[in-house]
Amino acid sequence: MLVVYVSIYIGLFGLFFYIFSFLEDMKKKKPLYTDKELPKVSVIIAAYNEGKTIANTLESILKSDYPKNKLEVIVVNDGSQDETLKEAKKFEKRGVRIFSQKNMGKGAALNKGIKNCTGEIVFTLDADTYADSVSLKNMTRYFKDEKVFSVTPAMAVHKVKTIAQRIQHIEYLLGLFLRKAFASLNAVHITPGAFSAYRKSFFDKYGGYDVGNITEDLEMALRIQYHGYKIENSPESPVYTIVPSNFRDLMKQRRRWYYGLMTNVWNKKYRKMFGFKYGDLGAFVLPLAWISIFFAIFLTVYLVFKLLFDVASEIQFLYSSGWYIPNLLEFNSLFFERLAFNIFSSAPVIFLLFFMFAAGFYLIYATKKLEKHSSLLINVPIFFVSFAILFAFWWIVSIGYLISGRKVRWK
Repeated sequence: MLVVYVSIYIGLFGLFFYIFSFLEDMKKKKPLYTDKELPKVSVIIAAYNEGKTIANTLESILKSDYPKNKLEVIVVNDGSQDETLKEAKKFEKRGVRIFSQKNMGKGAALNKGIKNCTGEIVFTLDADTYADSVSLKNMTRYFKDEKVFSVTPAMAVHKVKTIAQRIQHIEYLLGLFLRKAFASLNAVHITPGAFSAYRKSFFDKYGGYDVGNITEDLEMALRIQYHGYKIENSPESPVYTIVPSNFRDLMKQRRRWYYGLMTNVWNKKYRKMFGFKYGDLGAFVLPLAWISIFFAIFLTVYLVFKLLFDVASEIQFLYSSGWYIPNLLEFNSLFFERLAFNIFSSAPVIFLLFFMFAAGFYLIYATKKLEKHSSLLINVPIFFVSFAILFAFWWIVSIGYLISGRKVRWK
């Protein structure tokens, strides 16, 4: 039980710390570019077999309210075997620049775009992601602070249909809160590959994306932090991305994410970031992230087995009291009353209920800020019932791959 109570304490401490950091950051006035001061930006889209989505992605960027004379759009066709190149070429007459190369991976494609772009600020955009018309301008404004070298958006899910996407819908909304809280501490350690902005000068000085890295966006964020620069977050910049629609593809994605997180954070270079030298990121956020993962897995496994044990114990008790199990149609209120008491009098369950209550308020705020229509009443229960178990499972599988030495590919 000691581990359970320690995990609850750490969870509560982290929750309140991030809430207060989030609220404090919302009060701050930050230096922002005016419309006249906006620099030239380059949006680079690395595309591999994205013929079905790239046209809509390009339309979303070309409809941006960013000054057209300061906007450059580049598509790098990474050896696609479908209609990607054909669809992209339809936009050449609207100023889109197109480059092609043999299939070398997303990192190599982005590097080609960076090498050939002319903007002061570089946006990397996935070919299945759609930016709101205000996002380019809102994100670019933060670069007036000379210490800011990257800005992340408000990531959300595009067209929620399946159960897997409903779970991710709530996860992404909660991620908006965490990303802003991390930014308030200068502790953002992931710049979403779907859409993020960078100073071109950083690539010129420290090189482009790590071509062999399966989570190149995470490595880039760590590199920026490693060299002492800031990563900001722009919650007023919505971006909608297509997420895995089934649990098999979702498992593959998370296995890559978590495996990449472990290998990047623990390599010889970036493990040095643990400590007071890197401020809140090294002294608090990174250590707490790893500790939280361990306790989240432990607490989830504990609660699942406790629930099964309580159910078995109650059935055994009622059976010994004359309640016959084969008669399943007979409703027995005593069984459910005793089971509910055992569950809801548990400290971990009380903590989870408190977390769900706090998360509920933020989800309402986030959906009002980002979306005209929401499915919280359907998606929230699905998320809270299933995500903890899925999260623990994804991490156990990813750790198993790392320990066994099995390689994880991009797809």
